[in-house]
Amino acid sequence: MRGRAISVSSGVTIPRFLAGPFGMAISPGSDAAFSSQKSTLSESPRSKKFPLTEEEIFYMNCRAAYLTVFKSSLDNIISKDQLCLALQHAGRNPSQKTINKYWTPQTAKLNFDDFCLILRKEKPTSKAELLKSFKQLDVNDDGSILHTDLYKLLTKRGEKMTREEVNAIINLADVNADGKFDYIKEWQCVQSKGCFFLEEDGEIISHQYRMQIAQRSLVYLTIKPLNLSQAEGKPSPWLSVDTALYILKENESQANLQLMCFTELRNREMFGWTGELGPGIYWLIPSTTGCRLKKEIKPITEEAQLVHRDETGELFLTKEFRSTLSDIFEVIDLDGNGLLSLEEYNFFELRTSGEKCDEDAWAVCRENFDTKKNELTRQGFMDLNLMEANDGEGDPRDLWVTLHSMGYNKALELTEACPFVIDIYADKCKPRIKTVHMEACSGQLEKAICKSVLNKGDAKVMDGYENIIVHTYKCDTWITSVIENKSDNKVIIHINNELSKNCVNNRGLDIFAVEVAPKSTMVMHCFLIKAFCFINLKKTFLLLMLWINM
Repeated sequence: MRGRAISVSSGVTIPRFLAGPFGMAISPGSDAAFSSQKSTLSESPRSKKFPLTEEEIFYMNCRAAYLTVFKSSLDNIISKDQLCLALQHAGRNPSQKTINKYWTPQTAKLNFDDFCLILRKEKPTSKAELLKSFKQLDVNDDGSILHTDLYKLLTKRGEKMTREEVNAIINLADVNADGKFDYIKEWQCVQSKGCFFLEEDGEIISHQYRMQIAQRSLVYLTIKPLNLSQAEGKPSPWLSVDTALYILKENESQANLQLMCFTELRNREMFGWTGELGPGIYWLIPSTTGCRLKKEIKPITEEAQLVHRDETGELFLTKEFRSTLSDIFEVIDLDGNGLLSLEEYNFFELRTSGEKCDEDAWAVCRENFDTKKNELTRQGFMDLNLMEANDGEGDPRDLWVTLHSMGYNKALELTEACPFVIDIYADKCKPRIKTVHMEACSGQLEKAICKSVLNKGDAKVMDGYENIIVHTYKCDTWITSVIENKSDNKVIIHINNELSKNCVNNRGLDIFAVEVAPKSTMVMHCFLIKAFCFINLKKTFLLLMLWINM
């Protein structure tokens, strides 16, 4: 665990706790502390004629940091406090444990060469790790940390700070006096919405996206279920559905996609990833395990009313149906601008009718319904559905087809879909995102999941079958297992999860079998973990193998 002080690019100093709980430290040294020194070095006559080597730059940076504490590099470090101060000026964030490692009871002094050796061992921390730490403390997912939360954390945990120390930090950090510490305020952000839909056969489909990054940037991506509840303090029931986002880079063609990363960070129902991405085109593929997005079993005895007639016989949409249509509008308004473009409306049409609306039909729509900037307003969308009700002379059957396609049951409850929202932040350029498909969560996604588990998971060779390997990736909310079949034959594997407790798997069965093609990998199952869960992996992996010759 590192660091007593943490510097950010604005010059604000934050105590070590912000790094400590997550096993990393924040480094001004890699980007901020040495930037002015590198600039000075690059302008020197010597560097113009003969470019400095990496070793020379490291040595000169060490000396620059040392001279901010001592008058000469010949002076010795004679106390722990001096060592800590010198390391902080070099962009490190040493904890007491780190200081004690280099200043033992036998240590009387350290010289400049000793200082350089310590800097080689104590590497600075990246901006991506800084962002990861701050996101862990961002309870509202809005890019800021409330002063009250910051004060509570800094005085109760880690290397506890005094009230005066915390107040000094807050006064420096809150440049706009809004009671918050804004840590990604200046980053450029784009947002897009989408939805997971559960098909009749249990398959899940969702929107997929292309993202463009114009220049190398530190990027932060998040995905979380979209809360549509209009009741204050009442969350939408589908917020418990797990979400993930896989980021693949497009190389030369759409068919050649390289898995870059996936959302591993977690803050309640939100999952995120942060790191550097180079310029290029990236595919964003949302995913859910499907553990909590299942076909509804209980029958609905009372059907909600969608339309009614007044005393004159005029047809109206009921209040409940209008509220549902408003929620649907929120889901299909992918860019969140409060209007429906033809492209957005066609994703809705493809989902509900299987057909697209062409330019001529859209022109008629604009003539008859309320539009703004050639896009359909919320009121226009309501009137369009009222027209369809009138065309059916009040028969709601066609309206119910639309509702069922969007995941609603007869009680107007959203039970077989999970809307989500994706946020993308970048520090150097504004990202671009475009919805391109609405497809089954398979194919490229299956490959991406298998690749991520093989890269990050633990591998276990099956007893007696050296060509069959089970790869398992664990995080705090789910466990995914992938089977790798290196043999020339296909295999059938029988799985038994009967001894696992307080968890659900995406297959909905405790005992099942999977067939794995030769020289291939496939996702065996995903567990969604509940509180105090017990997953008997030993029992799960004692599998019965049945070989089938080709």
